[in-house]
Amino acid sequence: DDADYAIVAYGSVTLSALSAIEILRERGVKVGLLELKTLWPFPRFAIEKVMPGIKAFLVPEMNMGQIYREVVRVSEGKVEVKKYNKIIGELITPEDIVKAMKGVM
Repeated sequence: DDADYAIVAYGSVTLSALSAIEILRERGVKVGLLELKTLWPFPRFAIEKVMPGIKAFLVPEMNMGQIYREVVRVSEGKVEVKKYNKIIGELITPEDIVKAMKGVM
């Protein structure tokens, strides 16, 4: 509820996002998680619900950014949306997300 930034995650990236949020909160960054349970139809209502209270979204994905494009589409330019992609077959770590958040804040 008090987040200035939101990480949009789904699947295995969610656990890394939760750990990254703990680290960032300990550092005083107000960040929250929007965990997507389904991808189709895209849950635009979830994005729209949190948009008014945040400055930016970060979308970490282990692909080329399919969900990132949907978040950009739904946000309609009202909120900044940044992506972090890793496509080399390794999991996204909490440290990856913490580093990516530096480019969002």
